[in-house]
Amino acid sequence: MVSPRSDSIPNEANCPVHLEILALLLRSDDATKQALIREIPGPTRARLAFFCYNRVHLRGLAFQIATLCDLSDLRVIAGAKGDLLYTQATEQGLFEDGASRRHKGVTLARTARG
Repeated sequence: MVSPRSDSIPNEANCPVHLEILALLLRSDDATKQALIREIPGPTRARLAFFCYNRVHLRGLAFQIATLCDLSDLRVIAGAKGDLLYTQATEQGLFEDGASRRHKGVTLARTARG
């Protein structure tokens, strides 16, 4: 059974803000980004957090937006998923920018030795 709230979670076609605002958020420094996010009304901000969360390349922005959301707005938009997003966004150090992470490389030479 599908939850009635699942229809309110933004999908591919429905960005809750103008694309110009989304582009500005992506290009802005952290202080400007936070100021812009705070100007977005609470329920719209929560929808934007989920819109970004559903796109892997925007997930960092989703966490930044979610930390500036009221938990009640996130819950209204997505129920228990709102709790999950808020928890993930507020975990310290868990979701750092991908550029700061070091990934161990995979080499095929090791697997070729068999």
